[in-house]
Amino acid sequence: GIGPRPSQWCGWWLRTQKGGGPEYNIAWNWRNYGVPTAPQIGAIVVWKHHVGILMGQTASGQWIVKSGNDSGAVRTRARSVEGAIFRI
Repeated sequence: GIGPRPSQWCGWWLRTQKGGGPEYNIAWNWRNYGVPTAPQIGAIVVWKHHVGILMGQTASGQWIVKSGNDSGAVRTRARSVEGAIFRI
């Protein structure tokens, strides 16, 4: 298993999707995953304190992000990715 869910669990949830060791429980550590990429479906989007997966785009071009610990649940919704980095 991947260990108990921490209180800040977006990184932990992403490990259930992408693998990786316990260092990836920390959202910002996902900046070291894989290789850099431009925003695209399936890419990991990394902010300082949150991490998720790009699932698509809205008609207006906003990215749809699936992530854990989004208001306490796994949610898929449009989010601003300004200032984020992307890995694949």
